[in-house]
Amino acid sequence: MLRIRSLRVTAQLADTEMCAEYCAQTGRLRILKDGALVREWFPPNSWMAIASVAGARNWGTRPDSNELRALLESQMLLLHIG
Repeated sequence: MLRIRSLRVTAQLADTEMCAEYCAQTGRLRILKDGALVREWFPPNSWMAIASVAGARNWGTRPDSNELRALLESQMLLLHIG
């Protein structure tokens, strides 16, 4: 049985919980607000979204929690949260 590897970072602001979730097997990247899907990207768009805010260390294909946090902070600014 395959184990799905995903990475998730969360930020709490007042009554709003924001989350960035990246699935390593599929490359899917999701932004959630209070559990509801706000944005969703698939490769290569997900990789470009990560690399555009976090730099080109792995070209967005293998993000770490710091890179996902940078993406989440950027999306929160774009969505006027925080």
